[in-house]
Amino acid sequence: MIELRFSASERSRVGELYWSAFGRKLRAAFPDAASGQAFVTDTLRSDRTLVARIDGEIAGICGFHENGHGAAGLSWRALRERFGTRTAIWASLVLAPLSRTERGGVLLLDGICVSPGLRGKGIGTALLTAAETHAAARGDAEVQLTVVDTNPRAEALYRRRGFRVVDEGSLGALGNLYGFQRYRTMRKRIGR
Repeated sequence: MIELRFSASERSRVGELYWSAFGRKLRAAFPDAASGQAFVTDTLRSDRTLVARIDGEIAGICGFHENGHGAAGLSWRALRERFGTRTAIWASLVLAPLSRTERGGVLLLDGICVSPGLRGKGIGTALLTAAETHAAARGDAEVQLTVVDTNPRAEALYRRRGFRVVDEGSLGALGNLYGFQRYRTMRKRIGR
């Protein structure tokens, strides 16, 4: 079952899952991994998260952008309030190359992750379907996501689901900081 939003009691599990999938990319922005995971967990937005559950347990999540903000609240203000100005400046600089800009008519996904023991069971596909349904309900014509070169299995899923590469790039020397070198932006037109 996939629903929009997670409960307060599920926040720590959602944060753990999000950090396990994206912590390597985000880690350099924070003083240490524990404070990074805690910050991401605390700032996750339930209203921007589709949640897959099996027998009441979280099996996977799909975040998305809305009104200029993604599922993880990595804003300057939140960073400064939590860590102070110096660390917030550093974090903002480190996170800037990872940011994406919303476009009208396009639902911008902010990370799909499935519990490691449940991968290959159709949960990622179900989350993508739910994201497409959510996009259509919002009146969007397309769904967009970004995939990195260290995740070929995810890219293969996106291609099978009809996503096409619309842009690609390289981080160059910064790749070592984030744990990947190349990325692809993929988009899918959805039916109305």
